[in-house]
Amino acid sequence: MAFVIRFAKAVRNNWKKSTVFGSALAYGVSYSNEKYEIKQLMRYYCTEASRYGDVKINLNQRPPKVLVLLNPAANRKSSEEDFHDYCEPILHLAGFEVDLVKTDSEGHARRYVEELVTLPDALIVGGGDGTLSEAVSGMKRRQDGAQCPIGVLPLGRTNTLAMKLFSAEGSSNSDLEHVRTMANAAYAVIAGKKEKTDIMRIEVLPSAADETPPEKPVYAVGALQWGAFRDILALRDKYWYTASLRDYTAFLFNAFDGKHTWSCKAKIAYTEPCSGCSNCYKDMDDQWTAAKKAEQQPRRWWSVFVPRAKTAAKTDYSKIINEKCSVRHEIEVEPSELVIKTGNVAADEQECAKGTESTKLDVVVGEQVDSSFGFIGGSWGRVRGRKYFDCPAKDSISVRTVELLPERLKVEETDPELYYSIDNEAYEVRPVRITVVPKAVEIFTF
Repeated sequence: MAFVIRFAKAVRNNWKKSTVFGSALAYGVSYSNEKYEIKQLMRYYCTEASRYGDVKINLNQRPPKVLVLLNPAANRKSSEEDFHDYCEPILHLAGFEVDLVKTDSEGHARRYVEELVTLPDALIVGGGDGTLSEAVSGMKRRQDGAQCPIGVLPLGRTNTLAMKLFSAEGSSNSDLEHVRTMANAAYAVIAGKKEKTDIMRIEVLPSAADETPPEKPVYAVGALQWGAFRDILALRDKYWYTASLRDYTAFLFNAFDGKHTWSCKAKIAYTEPCSGCSNCYKDMDDQWTAAKKAEQQPRRWWSVFVPRAKTAAKTDYSKIINEKCSVRHEIEVEPSELVIKTGNVAADEQECAKGTESTKLDVVVGEQVDSSFGFIGGSWGRVRGRKYFDCPAKDSISVRTVELLPERLKVEETDPELYYSIDNEAYEVRPVRITVVPKAVEIFTF
């Protein structure tokens, strides 16, 4: 009892030191407990993965081969460490043959996949939205038309699709939940469940003055974003000294100047969504074409004794008439932000699950900025909730194709730089045609 009394008096007489010591002790206990829970979580996932690795295979079989495209610069250069700690052990314990390729420049992943002689059993993208977009673009540009399923590891700063697929609903931003999301993504690859997902094809519209061949299209899984929000968010690393507050600092310091794209004045020409007809059947037939190529591969001698799997009858879209599909609508807009996004980043998940209704793009026309303080508050709310593509909408249009024709372009060297953000990668503002390509890529999921 006397010890308790002396301890209470010491705390009262040295309350400042006691407060600091108590705070440090509480943080240490919380940190240690979280590290322990992370180790227990990884032990569980590794045990589950080893069950796949313990399955015996025949002598003439080989283990599944996967290619990991890792962006070591992603998430402020922490992606490589996260991959080795939380993703790679799960893949190896499952008996996978893992080839690791580290990207070293912008466009490296796109070129590597496009020029790869033979695709592996699966392609795993370790990075953010930009690395995923590059990998998908490279696969869709391949001359042989070959494809393979894609695994998405959330190792980047923005992981829109991966967080939607593998993050626990209502999960916090703690390290434990981040590790759980990465482990879920790696485990999904070995579990083997796949789903087709929509993407969008972005093509630069040629002009009469162009003498060079047309540029190859870029493919995106998430969204194209244009406007002041995108411009300012791209400056966040400039304020590295504010640590975790750099996103908020960027908006606070840049919301009052006129250097950014506060007016996205442009003409928008679009066609309405279509579930497949004679006008758009080429985009609808990607999945069928891939299946047809697989059927044309030579079969083994013993396959004559094995019955062929029954496949669903192919829909002949060339004979379906939809007069509204080719009708072109035009509007002129002048918002402070413009977002064109797939169903993969839709705010309403029920909308994404409506079957053919998800085969569309959403063009979100934002509002004009009335107040810099209001813009800061709204932007902070979007950053806090990671709702980067949910801008305050003046209008929203569902489309199958859309042509974006900006009024203002960079013509002279002295003109300011103007950029789109396509899956969080910067591209010069140009007139573009964007088309939804339904069910074009197979993604590992739960």
